[in-house]
Amino acid sequence: MKSAKSLIFFMDLARKGSLVEGRLVAYDNIKCKVDQQYIATSGCQNNQRWDSQDDRGRGPIPRNDQVKLDHYTVRTKPIYLPQRGIEGNFYKIDPHLVNIWGKTRGDFGIHFDANAPGSAGCVVIRNKLAWEAFQQMMKNYELAGLKTVPLIVEYQR
Repeated sequence: MKSAKSLIFFMDLARKGSLVEGRLVAYDNIKCKVDQQYIATSGCQNNQRWDSQDDRGRGPIPRNDQVKLDHYTVRTKPIYLPQRGIEGNFYKIDPHLVNIWGKTRGDFGIHFDANAPGSAGCVVIRNKLAWEAFQQMMKNYELAGLKTVPLIVEYQR
């Protein structure tokens, strides 16, 4: 059965220089409309290229087709992680580990960008008000009975 909700993260990996920002879109598959849209990023500045998807701790989350997945899944119930860089709720992305171009990456999630701009591969929302809205949306999804939401990762290059 197709999920009622899904998340889509997309970013232009052809851009150079400063931190590349993309969009994390929450989509209602039943109504065929966007629920919410957030400015988000993945990876560190100067490591947000197509060929950086396999860079551990620096590159963006790999595109799902590059790791032979139809989609990732995001848990709607957060894990509280107080460590530097996350400092709050962490929405785990499964599978835990993926193989891309002969390298293993993983431990991905969606969280607030609480430290230096960018991430070690997680999808991060940099604006505090947008982060609060994302958390409320995920809570609403959880209250509606959704334990996970599919995540599609797309990049332009």
